[in-house]
Amino acid sequence: MSRRRYLTARGLLLLAFGALVIAGAALTDQAQTQALPGDEQIWKDFLAWFKAAPLTPNAFGDYAAELGRQKLPKEEIERRFGVIMRLFSIRTDGVEIFYDKTFSRPALTGRPEEDGFASTPSEFLFGAVKDVKPGRALDAGMGQGRNAVALARAGWTVAGFDISGEAVSAAARNAEAAGVRITAMKDDYAAFDFGRDQWDLIALIFAWAPIDDPDFVERLRTSLKPGGLVVYEHFISTPERRHAPMVRALGPGAPREAFAGFEIVSYEEIKGTGDWGGPDSNLVRMVARKR
Repeated sequence: MSRRRYLTARGLLLLAFGALVIAGAALTDQAQTQALPGDEQIWKDFLAWFKAAPLTPNAFGDYAAELGRQKLPKEEIERRFGVIMRLFSIRTDGVEIFYDKTFSRPALTGRPEEDGFASTPSEFLFGAVKDVKPGRALDAGMGQGRNAVALARAGWTVAGFDISGEAVSAAARNAEAAGVRITAMKDDYAAFDFGRDQWDLIALIFAWAPIDDPDFVERLRTSLKPGGLVVYEHFISTPERRHAPMVRALGPGAPREAFAGFEIVSYEEIKGTGDWGGPDSNLVRMVARKR
């Protein structure tokens, strides 16, 4: 079998999303429409296939080919993909399967461009806190714990959560191997209890955090101790390089606006390669402090 090259974990979904043209056309024959599966069945069928299929750089394209092998009309394939892409952007179960598959792959190389994710700590994060006295830190969307473990080694008391159970298990193993303790939890942004006046630091490093939601940003602010920091690094979406909705990449200047209730310690938008590898992207790096 030829060697597969995996794109970055975040970039994989973007490539698949951009490669497909979703028309969302509806069939007009009433009798035929009544026999077609509804949205929930379409989503259920896709998830069952996605869970069993090998992870490739174009999973959605692979599924389109599978539907073609089932002799479905082009219009029906387009209709189903309209449903799938819409639900993928608002539900967590598809993303969970994707990251479970990503983080459970054997024979990792340590190279983000091949593994699909980074295993070394974020230089931006640790540059932002190098002069900060260690306290209580939360690593949201922690993945395999690359930042959580490094923060614990630097003296922080660390908790982290991720939607992927495979990622959380890996983070716990990595912490044990490093001889540190972290609290690793399987959870998502909607359900996680950030608490009140708990954290000195919240790390959001390529974490798909919904900072476009003012209520979510207020939950972050409420959960920080006075003077606590949010360190945020993510993609910026531009007309030339758009990202899929589930990635939560905002437009230029929008992250600063989202944190208008904070003191902005530093903010920059650059074009470069994030520590997750992949091609150059538009990135935002922000440090915001609770007033």
